Amino acid sequence: MFKQFSDIFKTDKRIFGLDLLRFAAIVLVVLGHSRWMTATFPMPLRVVLHGSGILGVELFFVLSGFLIGGILLKQFEKNNFSFDFSAVKNFWIRRWFRTLPAYYLILMVYILFYFLNRPDSLWKYFFFLQNIWNYPPYFFEESWSLCIEEISYLISPLLLSLSVLCFGKNNQGKPSYFLNISILLIILVTILRFIYAIYFLQPNYKWSYHFREVALIRLDAIYFGFILAYIAHYYHAFWKKTSFPALIIGLLGIAVLMAFQKKITDDHQSLLSNILFSPMLSIFISLLIPYLSEYKQTKFQFLAKPITGISIISYSLYLINGGLFAESFRYYSNAGASWNFITAFPIYLLFWALCISVSMLIFVFFEKPMTDLRNKFK
Repeated sequence: MFKQFSDIFKTDKRIFGLDLLRFAAIVLVVLGHSRWMTATFPMPLRVVLHGSGILGVELFFVLSGFLIGGILLKQFEKNNFSFDFSAVKNFWIRRWFRTLPAYYLILMVYILFYFLNRPDSLWKYFFFLQNIWNYPPYFFEESWSLCIEEISYLISPLLLSLSVLCFGKNNQGKPSYFLNISILLIILVTILRFIYAIYFLQPNYKWSYHFREVALIRLDAIYFGFILAYIAHYYHAFWKKTSFPALIIGLLGIAVLMAFQKKITDDHQSLLSNILFSPMLSIFISLLIPYLSEYKQTKFQFLAKPITGISIISYSLYLINGGLFAESFRYYSNAGASWNFITAFPIYLLFWALCISVSMLIFVFFEKPMTDLRNKFK
């Protein structure tokens, strides 16, 4: 058993830069969900926490698109630039064994915990339809982002296969199908977001909920990652040469957007902000990945091990931290109404310790064993 837990902190055969990005993403998400616990913390810290969950989820989207897009592209190339149904099915099986078992496990826990407050549309959660063209009910709130990822996993190999079937006479130009489809999907999603914004742009609609969490108008965040995977694969020299300037531009762009996020998307909501804020944030996040993907190892192992460990359990941690832990703490403490900093700080540490400990247990005894089953479908 000790070996199973120690494997979480192994840093060999991993890309530290991407683990660091995943670590940052999950920490930002948990900080966002538990921000109410920090009401008595010093003001500078509370300012930093503003918008942290928004940024964390966007980091996950682009990183997921880059990693999964890279897998899909390599499989496409390995199959001699063809993608028959057998290849599509294999891709789906491998992705679903990675994501679905833990999702359904936590969904069942939610149903047990919140049975009396379950939504009328509960059945949609089993098919990732809860926020396909609408914002989701306040139930298993983290699942809205998983809906976006699962839809992208579903349609991407199908469209790639269809493009080869319709247009592929020979191998010449076939690698570009992957890029063209990714760009086309970004354009189509942007048009959908424009239509949605025109239809729903009202004073009582907020970007943070009504636009940010609607699946069909947010798929482009994943496909920016697909474009990154294509550039990394076919233009690697350019990828490496421009990685550091891109990193600086990306960090500055993210800092500016997040500093003014509330003013742009909430206080001064407009058609332009609803359409452009998310893709602009995705583009700046994309600029971080060339540098981080080349940052293979770090000599600071005392930092690498915990960062890698949190990165590895990030999916389980993502599933449980909000509705199951942060909301339970809120309910049983009356939202921390009587807390001062001396009270809040140890409770906050306890919250983090419980989230990480339970996530490690889920990963070791459920998530990883279920993921390993996909090796039978190689």
